[in-house]
Amino acid sequence: MQAWEDFVETLEMEMGSDTIQKWLKSLKILRFDAGNLYLEAKDSFQIMWFEEHIRQKVHTRFFNNNRRRIKVHLSLANAPLKTKSGISKSQKIPKQSAPSFTLNFDEPDLSCSFSSFVVSDLNVLTFRVFSQIAGITWDGEKMHEKVHESSLTPLYLSGPTGTGKTHLLMATATALRQKGLHVVYARAQSFADHVVSAIRAGEMSIFREAYRNSDVLIIDDVHVFSRKGATQEEFFHTFNTLHVAGKQIILSANCAPNELQFIEPRLVSRFEWGIALSLDFPSRDKMEQILHEKSKSLEFPLHQKVMDFLLDSFPNPKSLMKSLDALVLRVHLSKQSHKIPVNQLTVFQAKDFLADLLLEQQAAALTPFSILQYVAEFFGIRMEDILGKAQTRDCVLPRQISMYFCRIELKLPYLKIGELFSRDHSTVMSSVKQIQKGIDADHEEIAAPCMAIRKKMK
Repeated sequence: MQAWEDFVETLEMEMGSDTIQKWLKSLKILRFDAGNLYLEAKDSFQIMWFEEHIRQKVHTRFFNNNRRRIKVHLSLANAPLKTKSGISKSQKIPKQSAPSFTLNFDEPDLSCSFSSFVVSDLNVLTFRVFSQIAGITWDGEKMHEKVHESSLTPLYLSGPTGTGKTHLLMATATALRQKGLHVVYARAQSFADHVVSAIRAGEMSIFREAYRNSDVLIIDDVHVFSRKGATQEEFFHTFNTLHVAGKQIILSANCAPNELQFIEPRLVSRFEWGIALSLDFPSRDKMEQILHEKSKSLEFPLHQKVMDFLLDSFPNPKSLMKSLDALVLRVHLSKQSHKIPVNQLTVFQAKDFLADLLLEQQAAALTPFSILQYVAEFFGIRMEDILGKAQTRDCVLPRQISMYFCRIELKLPYLKIGELFSRDHSTVMSSVKQIQKGIDADHEEIAAPCMAIRKKMK
């Protein structure tokens, strides 16, 4: 079935060939018609994975040539499944024969400490709150130990990638562990993986004990829970158990709670129970200070021109630190390292050492294609729908917003945008004006999506 092959090929670019090969391409096609596709799974766990990760994508992006949605029916051993989860009551998830079931947790990086976090006017409030949670006071220059307080729960931290969220979470986890508290730190993806592996092994009791018996639970990047129904269900009950017991819960995400997409309202409301804080990118002067202090700690002093090159080429703290670490390592491993005094390293040499990272940075730059991806993902539709001729509200608004960002963010001429969207330039001008008017008037249907998409693009 060509539509299925095209759909799988698209997902392969998004989720990786290994994942798709293992979970989707191994599904057996039993039969199909214009509106239905019948697939057979090798086991119940494969069906659960499909329901959690693919079902929503099928609902919004799997269509036939007539633009009609194709329904996917899953069966196990030629028996259609009855329940919403895709597993009939008579079927049980096969238990693994492994000798024991264990959960492998993420470990905080010890280099991510409160003393190594660069405090600026933009993040000083957030830093003080996290210091208080960790039982540390800061007088602007020095850290002072004090008794841990857990009155601020849940603590929800938001901000774009590279602003230091993970640094603060790891610093807090390390500080609280040093005080003898049982701290569970995990990335949201690790939590989701633990849910799946525990269900597969039939060991949910071990999973729940590991997460719900902690003094402090720290989950990084909770926006990853999007569209993961089973994961959200487990986290909801884990959250409730800890909150009722008065335990500290600390969460982070790339956006504020009310901007989370495809997260159950009951979870969002709980994220808003405590205190919400945010981080943003520091100024260039502060970025230069971060770079200077890090290079000093690595005993790798840089010429000012090289520092300016790094600051111009890698615009956020995360990519900047990655480039510095790579530069230090590659210079030391270079055959010419003994010929290059560190403080005499030139911009040309730095470019040569970081050529691959520079290409990565260019690839990550905003383009019309990436704008379409951001908008399509936000609205849960296909890029083809945005570029197509459909005049329904579900397609028109995303199309207008895409045109707007191509104009505002990329400064593309109206004629060029018209060519990209196969529209007349006057249509583009009208769309841009309409979206700008909606933003200026704070029209919820327009302003809120634009704000959320812009944050993701940044």
